[in-house]
Amino acid sequence: MKQYVKEVLAEYTKSNILAMAIVTLVVVIFVRQFIFEGFFVSGDSMAPTILAGDFVLVNKLAYLWDEPERADIVVAIPRVYPGKVVKRIIGLPHEWFMIENSRVVIKNSRSEKSVNLDEGYLEFPDTPEVGKTRTNIDPNEYFALGDNRKVSIDSRELGMIGGENIKGRVFGVVSFKRATYIGF
Repeated sequence: MKQYVKEVLAEYTKSNILAMAIVTLVVVIFVRQFIFEGFFVSGDSMAPTILAGDFVLVNKLAYLWDEPERADIVVAIPRVYPGKVVKRIIGLPHEWFMIENSRVVIKNSRSEKSVNLDEGYLEFPDTPEVGKTRTNIDPNEYFALGDNRKVSIDSRELGMIGGENIKGRVFGVVSFKRATYIGF
């Protein structure tokens, strides 16, 4: 009788472990697909905020009810580039975006006085005038730049980022090189 009970418990335990493993796998896939995602960054376009090799954590639900805001760091898929990019939102829908004298200038209409964008998060605030440097941003489009403007390939060359192509907002960075976690 004892042997039979041991066999039943062993079988019960194996089936429980298998069921728990399957449920865990389904939950992990669901969370990664629809809620959070993480991946390693390659390239220095967001340095020094995010370095090559850093692991970024992305909230895929961040813009379900809200719109991206200026200075948000997002993961997006540009229309002319097949991969994901990590960039900072600079220009918002319906704004006029310009780069003048290596500074980002924003205004809400043609007649409005322009305002130099205060970008305190940049180590080197000079923005090279390459690619598209003046544009009117259409509805549901965003102008996104990397923090390391001298090496970043961003909306100046890739064009606007459509709102539907923004996959989520970066809410944290695990930097193994600096042995730190940075939350946004």
